[in-house]
Amino acid sequence: MNKKLLIFLLLSIPKLLISQNDEKLKISMLNFNFSYHLPGGDLSKRFGPSSMIGFGFQKKNKNNFLYGLNIEAIAGSNVRENDILNIITADSLDIIDINGNTATVRFWQRGLNSSLFIGKVLALSDKNINSGIFIKTSFGFMYHKIRIEDIGNLAPQLNSELMKGYDKLCMGLSIGEMIGYIYFSKDKRKNFFIGLESIQGFTNDVRRYDYNKKKSYIDDRIDILTGIKFGWIFLIDRKNNNDKYYYY
Repeated sequence: MNKKLLIFLLLSIPKLLISQNDEKLKISMLNFNFSYHLPGGDLSKRFGPSSMIGFGFQKKNKNNFLYGLNIEAIAGSNVRENDILNIITADSLDIIDINGNTATVRFWQRGLNSSLFIGKVLALSDKNINSGIFIKTSFGFMYHKIRIEDIGNLAPQLNSELMKGYDKLCMGLSIGEMIGYIYFSKDKRKNFFIGLESIQGFTNDVRRYDYNKKKSYIDDRIDILTGIKFGWIFLIDRKNNNDKYYYY
């Protein structure tokens, strides 16, 4: 009886050890992210620092490769090109509204960057080989413009059609690079990533005519955003091919 029990225990130990080892898993996930960027290239002449907020869908396969899609809105309040309405200002440099008063006008940075990406997770520990340093590269589309806000909509010079001559709308292809750390907790609730990101947009001004300067032009640009990004991850599928749940 004791021999049978001993044999059973000896045969069970390898199985227990294997079950305790971490395993690279397929993971599907959603992320909601926030980033803060400093502008570079041509973008720094038009805007100051900006933020991006967005969401994405991504997968990690058993080889720890990442791939997915991100869509992120760009927003900022530091507009450096603040002379874009000089042609419609009075001698006092104010815009006069329909009541003969000074119109209240504000400028904002607005835009969007959407991209497809591929990357790789480099595990730092055998205890959690689904987490670690990651690197990724992306390819996508970017646009940005100056949003002109006429408080109260009292300035006819700034109706929705005429604003197109002042908003400096630019769009084009973008590429990006990111390096950071991604973490999946064993309780499946605390999953996140954080890292440094750089995005380069190869954009053009699509309006092709500047009302303020009264001339047409071509503006080929390199717009750069560099900063830090943080994202919170929500797991969609926690199953492996054997339909068993794992903690990672």
